[in-house]
Amino acid sequence: MSNTIELPTDIYELLRHRATQLQQSPEQLAVEALRRFLITEKSDWSLRLQQLLVEVYQRPGLPASEEIEADITAAAAETRELRRERRRTD
Repeated sequence: MSNTIELPTDIYELLRHRATQLQQSPEQLAVEALRRFLITEKSDWSLRLQQLLVEVYQRPGLPASEEIEADITAAAAETRELRRERRRTD
C-alpha cells in the first residue's frame, strides 16, 4: 500500500539532493526519516542499531552472512582448541 504526501518544492529538492548523496531514492530517505522522527518510544541505542543495520546491508561488496558465520565458527573452534592445549600443558 502506498500513500502520497505533497511537499513544498524547496523541501523536496533538499530531500532529493540528500538522497542522491546517500545513494537512495527520495522515497526511501523520506520513509526512513519519518520513521525515525515518529517512533519516539524506541530508545536511542535501538535507533542507532537500526540505522547501523540499514547502512551495513546497503554497502556493496560485504561478505555474505554465510561467510561471516563460517569465520565465527572457525574462530570459536580455534579458541576452543587453544584452551584445550593450554589445559594440557598446565
